[in-house]
Amino acid sequence: MPKWSINDSAKVYNIGNWGADLFSINKKGNVCVHPTPNSKYSIDLKVLVDDLIKRKIKPPILLRFMNILEGRIASISRVFKNAIHENNYPAKYQTFYPIKVNQQRQVVEAIANFGKKHGLGLEVGSKPELVAAISMSAGNKLPIICNGYKDTEFIETVLYATRVGYDITIVVEKLFELERIIEVSKRTGIIPKLGIRVKLSSKGIGKWSTSGGEDAKFGLRISEIMAAIESLKQNGLIDCVKLLHFHVGSQITKIDKIKNALIEGARIYVEMRRLGVNLEYLDIGGGLGVDYDGSKSSYFSSVNYSLEEYANDVIYQVKNICDEAGVPCPNIISESGRATVAHYSVLVTNVLNNNTQTLMPDFEHILAENAKLSPTVRKLVDIYKSIDRHSLREDYHDTIQLIQESVSLFNLGYLNMNERAHAEWVYSKIIRKINSIVEKLKPIPDELQNFQLSLRQTYFTNFSLFQSIPDSWAIDQLFPIVPIQRLDEKPDVLTSIADITCDSDGEITSFVGENGRTKALPLHKIDVGEDYYIGFFLIGAYQEILGDMHNLFGDTNAVHITFNKKTNYKIDTVITGDATWESLKYVQYDASEILKRVRNNLETDVSLQKVSIEESSHFLELLDRTLQSYTYFGE
Repeated sequence: MPKWSINDSAKVYNIGNWGADLFSINKKGNVCVHPTPNSKYSIDLKVLVDDLIKRKIKPPILLRFMNILEGRIASISRVFKNAIHENNYPAKYQTFYPIKVNQQRQVVEAIANFGKKHGLGLEVGSKPELVAAISMSAGNKLPIICNGYKDTEFIETVLYATRVGYDITIVVEKLFELERIIEVSKRTGIIPKLGIRVKLSSKGIGKWSTSGGEDAKFGLRISEIMAAIESLKQNGLIDCVKLLHFHVGSQITKIDKIKNALIEGARIYVEMRRLGVNLEYLDIGGGLGVDYDGSKSSYFSSVNYSLEEYANDVIYQVKNICDEAGVPCPNIISESGRATVAHYSVLVTNVLNNNTQTLMPDFEHILAENAKLSPTVRKLVDIYKSIDRHSLREDYHDTIQLIQESVSLFNLGYLNMNERAHAEWVYSKIIRKINSIVEKLKPIPDELQNFQLSLRQTYFTNFSLFQSIPDSWAIDQLFPIVPIQRLDEKPDVLTSIADITCDSDGEITSFVGENGRTKALPLHKIDVGEDYYIGFFLIGAYQEILGDMHNLFGDTNAVHITFNKKTNYKIDTVITGDATWESLKYVQYDASEILKRVRNNLETDVSLQKVSIEESSHFLELLDRTLQSYTYFGE
């Protein structure tokens, strides 16, 4: 049998298809990160994590590769620039970053700095996001688009920001908002820059398809747009409308859904121009997807189109309709947040143990003691001794029946606990023996293809699913998971990944595999004392901001890294993860008050001689140390 290679591991984890040429495996068998696709420069993740641990930065660690952000912005801008050139499109393209996708200050700041030369803008949907965008735009003079519901204070803030020099467009989502905008404009004497969001009949596909269509939460119907145009004309503000916006959902997996929306949106743009609305921009919203599983399909964790195809279709469809109607082509805006930030961050953490790393009873003797065994266990032992490839299917079915029978007999009182343990032990031996035979079969019988799940071991891992990758739990989103080391060795243990929360939902049982979604993740057998790390990839979009405090596991340590040709990498920023006292403060517990209450209780017990002074003092020191410690597992 050929020796296992890093190319074999790349296939098993499908890295070449979801990695966008930003991730690879080096000769040491470690995962590497590249600043741009196929760059000769790379950072060895295992070396990086070892270096961070030497710096007392413990896992779980969120690694943010800032150069990847810059590269993604450049890639999106480049493909649109090429599409504009190839189609002789007479207007320009701008990408706007929706802050909601990842609102971390350092991330938005980096995007603002990197995006300035590409004409990037910021999109906001709330007052806090508006204030954040204004602060980021202060030095970079980035344009801002305001979506979402807006109260009077929101509108006043935008108008006065416009007065002092900011380039901000308010997108009208509902007719009542337009009335409010007109009222504030008249009262302040400030002319707004307006956009209108249309509610298309076209819908996206997948988890977020309800963002589009006639039942969508946001946008004006065609009849409402006609009413809005009339109101704007009556109030002398029709020339303020410069932008038409639509959005049919995030992570659109099929390119034909995007084309349908573009055709309908461009038609509405043409008709509004004919009605005397001097539109200059067509904002096609989000939807540019990420191929999380590498299948290049219309499955909701993938996309069936490339970045280049997306840009070409946008430019071609809009130009075709505008040329046909004899209407000037608009400047194109897209709000491609997911595609901008998904790749830039990786969560790396350590496997704590697995469900086989426990003291197992030695029942080998029962294989030679048939006479002393219960009939059910004796039958299982007979199957184990006689099983071969010719009786495989029948023996597998009989084994399943007998293990179920052992549970029923135990519940009825006919098997004692020791006998049930014998049955479980022999069952495990049979399954492993079947697996050793099945691995050599081609083809594998249909009913045996899923039996390997019974061999799946649970690897308990130092992270919170709900804090770090909540979409895995909430919407069954697939994220690539790969060990960052030993990829020159065959991963021969089928696993599920469990977090350290006290919740049965904190387990991942669907993974990215060589041939699409798989129910088990191949990992390595972990040696005693080995530090074994796995990485969760493509988690830069939405996961950080959606993460919650289940079991009060807080934010993880985060490290911002840039590539450096001389030293390989440079650590720009270290953001310390939440200590226990910080997580408690989030739910209104005060650390000093906790210590005070416990101390008072202990002093009472000391006075009653229930505990000694030394015991009291030691416990208080331990409690104080726990309050200062990382919420995740330490040594």
